Amino acid sequence: MIFAPTLRGEARAMIHKGHLIYNEIDQIPYRPDVIHAHHVSPCFIAMVRFPDVPVVYTCHSSVFELEAPMLHPQIKHYVAVDQACRDKCLSCGIPADQLSVIENAVDPMRYVAGPKLPDRPRSALLLTKYGYNAEPVRAVCSEKKLHLDELGGGTNKFSNQLEKELPKYDLVFATARMALEAAFVGCSVIVCDARGFAGLLTPRNMKKWRKNNFGVRLLTRPTTVDLLREAIEQYNAGDAAIVTQYLREQAAADGYVSKYEKLYRSVIKAGSAEVDEAGLANGRWAQELVATAEKRLWYRVASEMQWMPEHKTVGDMLNQTKSEILAELNSMAAGHQSNAVSIERNALLLKAEVEQLQQKTSTSTEILVSLRAMYQALVPPSFRRLGAVLRSRSAKRTEP
Repeated sequence: MIFAPTLRGEARAMIHKGHLIYNEIDQIPYRPDVIHAHHVSPCFIAMVRFPDVPVVYTCHSSVFELEAPMLHPQIKHYVAVDQACRDKCLSCGIPADQLSVIENAVDPMRYVAGPKLPDRPRSALLLTKYGYNAEPVRAVCSEKKLHLDELGGGTNKFSNQLEKELPKYDLVFATARMALEAAFVGCSVIVCDARGFAGLLTPRNMKKWRKNNFGVRLLTRPTTVDLLREAIEQYNAGDAAIVTQYLREQAAADGYVSKYEKLYRSVIKAGSAEVDEAGLANGRWAQELVATAEKRLWYRVASEMQWMPEHKTVGDMLNQTKSEILAELNSMAAGHQSNAVSIERNALLLKAEVEQLQQKTSTSTEILVSLRAMYQALVPPSFRRLGAVLRSRSAKRTEP
């Protein structure tokens, strides 16, 4: 079973193939034996729902707050996908004896080895989440007369069958899992993206680079035309074949699955956490992940994932609401001069209250509710009805 709060296209395709995937925790039909978690938010939801089920938590990024692990007695073991993630886990207070490194792997039945590479590259593929590094790659491929295709979020072109795309290319520009998969099928790989440049993957660096998941810790230089040109000129079909052979031996999914199965059996034997200990940990997690006035972990996660509304939008909503209420009161004053002084006083009081609310809160929902309540409290019902009558009469006089 898979639980994910947000389901996108690929998840829905998997559901149609028979996979059990749910985005509501109460839809899960039965108790699991173990929870394999990553991302702290859905992990917390799953732990609260199944408090007696042990957890293995995997950290896939050393950068994002959403991935950063937190201590919890229900989490019996932590896994990092590379050395950078291991260091991140240790910096978060995870004990070394509860932490393992299990590097990413590839299914050899799906990603089959492609044809032998030519002596000189003819075609290239850019795989990127971001488009910032596309221009230098395009420029150098044009210079080298390489046909270039592009896939990924940074290009707005996608494929759900990358294993069929990769064998078409001699050279691939990619990082992380995408670089691993490209080299696994036999492509020569230049490890780079918008974050930085590592270079050409070769037999000399393949072991070290795999331990770092072909990722952020290797991207120490900017991606420039000169560095890309130098890497392309180092292209060697024989070296690429050695890299592919190594990865197909060391990064096949069978060994990866066996390591996790061993962990699952171990944490199941460890048993459940003490109720009081788990309750205290749940309180700490909730304090970090539930939205409050304090800008804790929930705020950092929401900000980095771009889930937060723009403050300008909230301000615009406040100004619009304030303007609408003041316009209503001014309209009533113009139509009923005998009450103008009283209404104007109420308008000024209301304006002061609105401005005070703007200083004290940043959430539009509470503000709108407060404004409505104050409007109803400050402006007598008879005045509101009178304003409605006056506006109706005015509208009739302007009709042709």
